[in-house]
Formats: sequence, C-alpha cells, structure tokens
Amino acid sequence: MIITKLEFISKMNNACNEADEKNIIYNQAVTFAQAALESNWGNSELAQKANNLFAIKAGTSWKGEVVFLKGWEWNEHCSWFSRMEFWRKYGSWTDCILDYANIIAGHSWFQDALPYIHDPSQFLKRLLPDGKNPGWATDPNYFQKVVQIGKQLANYGGPKWNLD
Repeated sequence: MIITKLEFISKMNNACNEADEKNIIYNQAVTFAQAALESNWGNSELAQKANNLFAIKAGTSWKGEVVFLKGWEWNEHCSWFSRMEFWRKYGSWTDCILDYANIIAGHSWFQDALPYIHDPSQFLKRLLPDGKNPGWATDPNYFQKVVQIGKQLANYGGPKWNLD
C-alpha cells in the first residue's frame, strides 16, 4: 500500500504524539525528515514489513524481532554497495521512534547532539560521523538530503525547521 506524503505526516504526527507521552528527548523536525528519507516516506520495504523508519540494524544487543532484507551502504573506497542485513522489527511507528530516541540518548557518540535538541541543523550535524565516532548514516550527502526533506515536510504541513 502506497503512503502519500500527507498520510506519512499524519501517521508520524500520531506516532510522535504517542512517543511524547513517554517523555523522550528528540528533535521532531529531524526525526520526521530522517524517517521520510530513510523510509521513502513510509513506503520502503523495511518500513512496510518492520515499521522500521530509520534503517536501524539489529546488532547483537537487539533482543526483539528482526527481518532480513537488502540494505545500501556507502563506502569511500567502493561507493554504494548493497548487502543483506538483519534489521530491527517494531510493532508500530511509535515503538520505532522510541527506540530511535533511546539510541541517541544511550550512545556516547550521539551525546553532543542532545544540547541542540531545539536546533534541527546542529542536532543533525552531531548525529553524523565526525572522524572519531560512527554516526547515524554512511552517506556523505546525508545532511543535505535530510535538510531538503525538512523543507518538503514544512511545505506539506510537517514540523517547521529553521533552515538557516
């Protein structure tokens, strides 16, 4: 079933409202934009089969359900390549957003983002690799892509992002 951009925004609003009841710490504009990019506005196979909006892999610490699907990674030596991966499977979009926020709050390499919770651009910059620490994405153009999606979301009635 294809999800329109307006349906995606509505579903994300509902999921974020439910997640907010758990007092999580996250930047809503960045969360919306990353989810839209990573899940192709909720239409990726991973989002459809696993409610996984952020392409969160199932590492050894994950004790929940998984799906085994192809994913894409960037490697500076060989460009884009695909491989089969185990991905986390969630019961709902809300569960995925809660896990996303917990990952950011729980990993030392994302701690620099938390003081910028109200500044989408600075928050996002600090989620990305910095040469010393891994980051959210391997794509060297990830920041620009997320910001571009942020602009689209604002035009469709999604969260406003100060794009300066």
